[in-house]
Amino acid sequence: MENSSLEKPRQVDGRRRLIDLAAALLLAQAAATSIERLMVVRRDKLSFDDAYMFLRYVHNIRHGLGFSWNLNGVHTYGPTSLLWSFCVLLLSYLPTDAWTQLILGSWACSIAAVIAMAWAVTANAQSTWLRRMLPTLALIAAPLFASRLFQGDQFNGMETMLATALCALFFGLCLLWRAGRVGPALVGGVGVLLFLARPESGLVTLLLPALASRIPAYSSPCVEIGQPPQPGLRSLLLLYGVFCAGVLAELALCQLYFGTPVPLSVHMKGISAYPGYADVWYPGLMLIAFLGALQLFAAALVMLVRRRDRRLVLSGLVPAALVFVYLGTVTQIMGFDSRYYVPYAPLLIIPAVLVLDRWLALPEAERDAWPGHTLRNRGAATAALLMFLFLFHSQAVQRGYRLLEHGHHLEYDPAQLRIAATSPLPSYDWKSTMLAVTDDLIAPLPAGVTVAATEVGYLGERAPRINIIDMAGLNDPRIALHGFQVASFLKRKPDLIWMPHTDYTYQRGALFSDPALLAQYDVYADAGNYGIAIRKESPFRAAIQRQFQIFWATVYPGYNPSSYLVRSVAWSGLERRVQDQ
Repeated sequence: MENSSLEKPRQVDGRRRLIDLAAALLLAQAAATSIERLMVVRRDKLSFDDAYMFLRYVHNIRHGLGFSWNLNGVHTYGPTSLLWSFCVLLLSYLPTDAWTQLILGSWACSIAAVIAMAWAVTANAQSTWLRRMLPTLALIAAPLFASRLFQGDQFNGMETMLATALCALFFGLCLLWRAGRVGPALVGGVGVLLFLARPESGLVTLLLPALASRIPAYSSPCVEIGQPPQPGLRSLLLLYGVFCAGVLAELALCQLYFGTPVPLSVHMKGISAYPGYADVWYPGLMLIAFLGALQLFAAALVMLVRRRDRRLVLSGLVPAALVFVYLGTVTQIMGFDSRYYVPYAPLLIIPAVLVLDRWLALPEAERDAWPGHTLRNRGAATAALLMFLFLFHSQAVQRGYRLLEHGHHLEYDPAQLRIAATSPLPSYDWKSTMLAVTDDLIAPLPAGVTVAATEVGYLGERAPRINIIDMAGLNDPRIALHGFQVASFLKRKPDLIWMPHTDYTYQRGALFSDPALLAQYDVYADAGNYGIAIRKESPFRAAIQRQFQIFWATVYPGYNPSSYLVRSVAWSGLERRVQDQ
């Protein structure tokens, strides 16, 4: 009898060492994959244009211009994420390239996000297996670091991973607050930080605590846990009071400092923004891609969730669903790698791993007692879910979905430019064009030159002495608050215009066809892919023309620039339906 009583602890210890060894190997593999990817991406300049916008604001802050976009020091609420702006300010002191600062920052936040999710599980776990950080961390890190979608967001230089880490921390704290182990003020304070990282996360902060407070207490035979009462109304109101006070203070301060309580992108990215925008981003497809990256966690939920877990699961899934519905109502430009959805991954991952934890906490006899039909039904549902996510990786299925979701979109007829040349200029990929226009043409121009463009991230960071009018409105209060009007725009007399991206069909047509453009500017069709206009009476005309010749000789050798000078423009101004592909 004594030998058998000693044998069981030895078996448990041996199993634990084996699990720890397997977890360590998985973590080593995940770490190696992540570090290898980091070494690859930092060799070249970051191609995610929007990320560089943060560095331009940081440059002006460090040079005494305040939170401003241009040299006039006008305070501009361009960045959506104020918290990430502060992080980039700290990163800017690293003695390395600008794009490396952004990459290192988002990569470090991705590590923090995985650790925060593992902590949220271990701090609220019931089983002896998932109360330890090593196996829990491996369980979460291994599938995420192997995901191409997660890898893309690890190195995009944006606030994506910072918001993911804060979402995981907030969820874990909500569960601890439910158990009476942390105070409501701390939870509300972290909710404010999450809001500063991603403003739409306010929907999560408002819903999750109320739902978490209704999760029934659970006692595990493996862990001695008391039965804490559900948080009272006073505690819940204090949590919301701290959060709302922080948000209202932020909105008031932004109104005083920027002249608007919300980022300029809120004004620009409504569902009717950018009329005639040619590139269609499909929120449904991006959501499915996001779920595909989390398919193992989704499968665990379907396979293992039980009735007593439903409040725990709903506390994460309901706020996530509400945010996803909201994201379907905005223009999701630059939504690569489902980056708008990824910050809310903890709302699915944490409940999934905790459901597994609760299953592991059951006595073996109870785990083995699941009816056969239950296993069959759960297995069939899990297989159907995985097959659904797998099928959506097919280009044919995705095309069918696009046709079903929209079928068509509206674009404006392109402006017809009359030039002497009989063949168009060569067209280059986006990154090559971004680098050439910025490094060869605009960055060397004298201080004080004003340039207008829609692609202003890398341009803004590399040309800090140049004033930049963001024709997309994300960093320009006049355009964001009053819309793009050609007459008003030309009155600002930009010395050089890198014409709007071809996706902005209305903006291009209206600008090209306005008689004042050709009267005031020399316009070179297709230069820099979209066209370049140089103001005839600019005080910097000679310097711009010299640099333009250098740029042209580098990018378009053998082509005569005068042959591409626009002589006249015809534009119908008509909308047309374009079939989605």
